[in-house]
Amino acid sequence: MPTAKTVQSATISAPPKKVYEFLSEPTRATSFIPGLSRIHDVKPATTQPGQTWSYEFDWFGFVVSGNSRCTRSEDPKVYEFQTITGNPSTWTYQIEPDGSNTRLTLAVQYEVPGNVVARFASQPVFEKMNQDRAVEVVANIKAMLES
Repeated sequence: MPTAKTVQSATISAPPKKVYEFLSEPTRATSFIPGLSRIHDVKPATTQPGQTWSYEFDWFGFVVSGNSRCTRSEDPKVYEFQTITGNPSTWTYQIEPDGSNTRLTLAVQYEVPGNVVARFASQPVFEKMNQDRAVEVVANIKAMLES
């Protein structure tokens, strides 16, 4: 199955530690990732590589349920997880100091499911929609942390 990647960055008026702590709590993701409707069965409760959870995600009208696993947790620099079932993907949040602010970069690499792409006429259209969603995710994080 082909893969695609989307990357989005923003400067956030908050220290890296605050950004990391916000991002690294799996259940909080439903508040800033459009389409992510549910995260449950988080084990263990503390963020660490190997932490797992179940999710439900509406990917442009195609509902995906599956399991995720934290693969990297370097407080306050990197938080990464993979969706291992459902639609495989890797979400990497890179958190870097930028003066008194933080530079946040979200990179999402994902498998492009042919059955979903067919609904949108072409893979480039589908990838553009995912890029737009990444813009929304980063903008939502920025707005929530700066309010």
